Amino acid sequence: MSNDDTVNLQDWVGRTSTVEEVASGERASRLASLLGRQGDETDPLFPLGHWLHFSEDDVPMSELGTDGHVRLGGFMPPVDLPRRMWAGSELAFHAPIMPGQTMSRTTTIESVTEKSGSTGPLCFVVLRHEISADGVLATTDRHTIVYREAASVPEGSGAQAPRADSAVPAGWDWSKSVRPDEVMLFRYSALTFNSHRIHYDYPYVTEVEGYPGLVTHGPLTATLLLDAFMSSHAEATVTGYRFTAKSPLFANEQIHLVGRQTEGGVHELQAIAPDGKVAIAATVTTEG
Repeated sequence: MSNDDTVNLQDWVGRTSTVEEVASGERASRLASLLGRQGDETDPLFPLGHWLHFSEDDVPMSELGTDGHVRLGGFMPPVDLPRRMWAGSELAFHAPIMPGQTMSRTTTIESVTEKSGSTGPLCFVVLRHEISADGVLATTDRHTIVYREAASVPEGSGAQAPRADSAVPAGWDWSKSVRPDEVMLFRYSALTFNSHRIHYDYPYVTEVEGYPGLVTHGPLTATLLLDAFMSSHAEATVTGYRFTAKSPLFANEQIHLVGRQTEGGVHELQAIAPDGKVAIAATVTTEG
């Protein structure tokens, strides 16, 4: 599954990399603006605020692949499957991160697993990120990336109108409906320095990747979902967040963000697509 049949992808398991960056209050404030609220550059970072730092795409243009991501084969294994998606994360929040603190992120390639799915071959790469702030462990983020084979669709056949709105599903303690558009996708890509073309290049995403429209970032939807939970549970301290991407969402589609408590300190969350499918399934754990 690599470009070179002599390469063993398992040789990448256990590799580590450590980078440092100063926590940015300006980026935190801009994320607050994107979420529709007033930000303060002196507040602790949003629990997922480390995603605004340590961009994997912060390299010279010559090191990017045709999809806008960094070419594989350096730190990341040379998986010979071109379509990349964020499959999910499992996070533990140990301590807040304050603007101005020096963050250190140590990344370990935990596993590389090749599978065959209904859409063809798949490869799952699990990264374990440990983020410290001024030497204190703040966040542990176990991040899963999935690679898939190229789409086999005639040119332009992927383009479609957004799916029609649907009613808010019943049976949840709270709900919020959002509609990320091209502007929000652009601002999130800029904020995270994410150059993956599926989020801003309409001809590429429909004609090459075969999607019906611009793909809403998985981590953006996960951020909107956690922010909606925190807005309705202002007294709670989030200690853990786990989410799995089930199906893609696209620009200008209505998304229902919903949640309910399943037991003390444990909440089930979902981001639901217009057709009723679960786009993201998540669990939040809290104190207080």
